[in-house]
Amino acid sequence: MNTRSIRPLLALMTLLALSAAAGAQPSASRPATQPTLVGTWSGTATIPLPDSSLVLPVTYTFTQGASGITGSAFVPGQGTGPISNVVRDGARIRFRVETVQGKLEHDATFGADGSMEGMVNLNNAPVAKFKVAIKK
Repeated sequence: MNTRSIRPLLALMTLLALSAAAGAQPSASRPATQPTLVGTWSGTATIPLPDSSLVLPVTYTFTQGASGITGSAFVPGQGTGPISNVVRDGARIRFRVETVQGKLEHDATFGADGSMEGMVNLNNAPVAKFKVAIKK
């Protein structure tokens, strides 16, 4: 074989080796799939008080509608409020719950375990922390 016939062969072998190496990347380098939002999520909301904290059960039910994701939130003893303004950006989720006290703005992230954890704000002030997981 002469040098002219070896060069294309070497180039092809290099290309194949690079392609194989690129395909053999560990799964940790791939972005993790985010959990589906649609469904019923339940957990707790923790409200800090001056000398203690109050832990309440909460349930968020997200539904897919023609105009996007909406739903309802439920806190025993407090009632139900509609969920609106749902915005999902990667692992971050923001949504609003309308209550008699006002608009509760939720800002959370999805955890590695699939849970959703974040803050509840009223009039731009934090009023509670919440953590929920989807019901299976």
